[in-house]
Amino acid sequence: MLSKQSRGLQCFRRADAWLDVHPEVIPASGSSAEALAKQASALKGVISRMTEHGTEQFTQRDQALLVAKDETTLRSELRKRHMKAIVTVATALRGEVPGIGVLRMPPGGIRSEALVKAAESMSTTVAIYEQVLIEQGLPQDFHAQLVAATSALRASVDARGLAMGQRVGATAGVAADFASGRKILSMIDAVLLHALKADSSTLASWRQVRRITIKPVMPRPSDALSSGADALSSGADGLSSGADGLSASVSVPLAVDGSMHASAPAANAPGSTNATPAPLAA
Repeated sequence: MLSKQSRGLQCFRRADAWLDVHPEVIPASGSSAEALAKQASALKGVISRMTEHGTEQFTQRDQALLVAKDETTLRSELRKRHMKAIVTVATALRGEVPGIGVLRMPPGGIRSEALVKAAESMSTTVAIYEQVLIEQGLPQDFHAQLVAATSALRASVDARGLAMGQRVGATAGVAADFASGRKILSMIDAVLLHALKADSSTLASWRQVRRITIKPVMPRPSDALSSGADALSSGADGLSSGADGLSASVSVPLAVDGSMHASAPAANAPGSTNATPAPLAA
């Protein structure tokens, strides 16, 4: 799925969620209510199909890569274990067995499809010299092994082609759904522009969600750093306030001579235990 198509799918989902949150806008559209309801339902269908096609794209891509890895092993198995053994024995018999020299190795760089054809051609020739080759030391079932290895490589080639074909189909489906979704969104927008002309806040909310963003919305690293700095600053302010409060609660006044002494209750103050007794009258 292309980046623009992925952002379009996000937009379609936002618009669908907005319509679910604001069900009142459909009946509020008056005579267009039925058409708007159909368009909203069609949008849900586009979202569902586009999601399925996008998943199929990734699935078939991975399947093609997996088959390609297996195909490399199967190619090596067919060439080195089966075809080369046959050609080695056939080369040793040249001049002794007429016509056996036609058994040759195919070029090393040929594609898998061409290698399958070369192996099938060798299998046809081997059927003529099968007994001679067995007498020279090849296994009794060497021909059957060659046929099985050829069939395995052919199946791998076919599976890779099938995966690629399904991926191409899914890609075309995504493109078609994206175009259809944009048309549906435009029609919904046209209806809501009239239905919500007296409700500016709801209309502004709709206009925001139905936009296909140029780039995916991502939080900026600077925002995270700024938030962290604000949190640290708030923490420092809190520590400073705490320190100020603690300092005020334990402050000690200075005497006239500059020495520190603890505050004592004023003499003769009510409730003071240090009050000086009044002198007795004569």
